[in-house]
Amino acid sequence: MNDLTTPPGADRHQRVLYVGGAMRSGTTVIHRALCQARNSNPYISESWYLHDLFNMYAWNLTRFDVRHADQFGSPSKLYDLTHFNLHYYLNLVSARYGDPEVLILKHPELTRHFPTLRTMTPGSKFLVIVRDPRDVIGSIKAVNERHRATRTMSPTVRFQVMAEYCNFYMKYYKTIIEERGQFGDDLMFVRYEDVVTDPANTFAKISAFSGAVYEGDEMVKFDPASTDSKNLTREVRLEDPFSGAFWSDLYTKDLSTESIGTYKTRLTQTETQEVQAYLFQMGSEFGYW
Repeated sequence: MNDLTTPPGADRHQRVLYVGGAMRSGTTVIHRALCQARNSNPYISESWYLHDLFNMYAWNLTRFDVRHADQFGSPSKLYDLTHFNLHYYLNLVSARYGDPEVLILKHPELTRHFPTLRTMTPGSKFLVIVRDPRDVIGSIKAVNERHRATRTMSPTVRFQVMAEYCNFYMKYYKTIIEERGQFGDDLMFVRYEDVVTDPANTFAKISAFSGAVYEGDEMVKFDPASTDSKNLTREVRLEDPFSGAFWSDLYTKDLSTESIGTYKTRLTQTETQEVQAYLFQMGSEFGYW
């Protein structure tokens, strides 16, 4: 096995593709499809370790003088430690799957940390999924109803008005949109709707962007053999009230358009109008209204 502390680079013929976007924007379905590539890892669960690592890094920076200055000396040393742990993780996961040419990792909550990941893994690619904000918020609202029914706490379960949902939605995209100019050719936005309505052309663009190789319509099909995660096992997910509320049968189906426009049965007309007003700029930029 390669030295785990060696950052992935040209000598290992590897590129990391980070996948992000708002929760309920289709990141799981698209991540699963992306991992049908001939030169990538199989589908694996969300990168919770990176989620925790970068949330901790960001929080510790805000409290550096009080908590860490006497131990690290300067924030650059905390950066170095986080950088080391990141590359150790990447090499560990890569080695587990035979050091694929493209290592595809995903977590919606990592999206806000993409600027930091860019500096720590230069040459990596960042794919941001965007879905109709009305459908995303309608889906989050449905998850909240399931959590309330089981008295399960979640980050959004107490939301009552559309302004709360809209602010939550934009937290995923605000930083990456503001700093997208720093990424050059390493950042790509993809609409969920384009993936499921025109997969051939959309995946051709993703392939050219990321280096992942797809043949025929294999990325459209659900292939259990291309996954290595219980995250796509319905029975396992439903055992946990928190995780089970997020389950979608679309996770284990071929790509389809059936989830487009679901907001029409999940949001009232007033709620729909409020979402369109609050998120007018976002929806306009990505062609939703």
